[in-house]
Amino acid sequence: MPVADIGARCEFVVKEAIELATIQTKSTFSGLTDKGDIKAVLCESMQKLGLFLFVLSFLPWLAIFFVVPFLPLDITQKTTLSVVLAVGAEVCFWISVVLLGKEVVTKYRRYLHPRYLWNKIRNFNRR
Repeated sequence: MPVADIGARCEFVVKEAIELATIQTKSTFSGLTDKGDIKAVLCESMQKLGLFLFVLSFLPWLAIFFVVPFLPLDITQKTTLSVVLAVGAEVCFWISVVLLGKEVVTKYRRYLHPRYLWNKIRNFNRR
């Protein structure tokens, strides 16, 4: 094969790859061409990731309280596992806070405020 044919073939392959990537990008964003629309789609996916991490951050705590104590491990291994799970849970939680934003954090704080919890408990007992 002559060198000129190889160069032309490589150029053709690169053009085809660019066209394919362009088509896939347009179909991924449902034909969105405006940068604002693409940003909205990315923000929505980041919010979904934040909610997923928020829910995921509670699972290690459940494991710490309901699974780790019953594992056939030494006390040092149980302690190490609990610390690793707790750190992982906190990392997931704070990443979700960064992704979800200030509104979710203030709502979360309001629901965990002692006065709010006390009022909920008092109202529940009155029923």
